[in-house]
Amino acid sequence: MNDNHDEAKRLRIRDAALVDLFSQGGRDPSSGMPCLVARTKKLSTYPTAAPQFFACSPVNVLGPEIEGGTGSLTSGTSTFFALNLGSIVPPVGTNILATFIDNRWVFRYDG
Repeated sequence: MNDNHDEAKRLRIRDAALVDLFSQGGRDPSSGMPCLVARTKKLSTYPTAAPQFFACSPVNVLGPEIEGGTGSLTSGTSTFFALNLGSIVPPVGTNILATFIDNRWVFRYDG
């Protein structure tokens, strides 16, 4: 089967699962919180202190899901903001793991 077709199907399933999760309202905290791979980006003025909100783009994780398979990361075009809970300002273009807590995205970057 075409790898692009498989990847597109996987992304549609992931998006549907996230929509379903967010539409349910209350979540069971024991099941964990949604998280995603993202990349920091500069929209106008990049933050100069760590505990601030950073513009981010969601990142697609691509590649064959087999042991030893090569993965690749590609940025999406949309933007969301995530609060850095760490102590260091990440360089523009840093890949992060963002977690959705209550109504905000957060990440921790300590260098």
